[in-house]
Amino acid sequence: MGASSMMGTSGMTGAGGVQGPGGTMRAGAATHLSASVYAADPLHLADEIEAVLPYVESLHLDVMDGIFAPQYGLSVRVISDLAARIAKPLDVHLMVARPREDVIRFAELGVRSLAIHIESEGDFAELAGIARANGACAFAALRHTTTVGELERLAGRADGWLFLTAPAGGGAFDERAFERLSQRPAGLPTIVDGKIGPEHFGRLDALGVDLAVVGAALFDGSSARERARLFAERLKFASVRTDPT
Repeated sequence: MGASSMMGTSGMTGAGGVQGPGGTMRAGAATHLSASVYAADPLHLADEIEAVLPYVESLHLDVMDGIFAPQYGLSVRVISDLAARIAKPLDVHLMVARPREDVIRFAELGVRSLAIHIESEGDFAELAGIARANGACAFAALRHTTTVGELERLAGRADGWLFLTAPAGGGAFDERAFERLSQRPAGLPTIVDGKIGPEHFGRLDALGVDLAVVGAALFDGSSARERARLFAERLKFASVRTDPT
């Protein structure tokens, strides 16, 4: 996955690609499965992660502060332990009002990417520079209600996009997500996060989405391993890159 035009130890790796210490992501590849660790059973976290690891491209790690999102997410200790023990790429989603210190803290742990909300405090370009200087890629993240046109001014500053497809911290899938995704600036890797289920895979793949973050649909109930296997297979067969309509 290209290796030109690298920004320090991470950042853009050529047309439409990014590379961080935990792995690479390239826009335009098939949609892959990412497991939202926040949705796993906290009393059996290690077992749940081990069950899905063979079938996911990466682990998605939600950090929340109770302000930007009404919930509290994964702790620094959990993410630090995962970074030390898990070989798969780790992507951190910062749903926090004041992300600067978290950008530094989590980038230094060796995660692949940090998704920083453009609605949070601070200048995105500055925060993205801090992330890259500490070894991580910087994705511009949007709430499900934020105008997609806001991304245009960040096209040269972000390594990718993250679209929330449900309210931050939980809620129903927003059916407007497909239209919103079709309006995004082209050429950068795209992650979707928020009540994603297998019924969405075909349209997401047709829209060129690179990572589908799945949480409740993966971990609720029994046999997360079997669900992960089935979801990965379904994404494989959905990978047609045809007209999403």
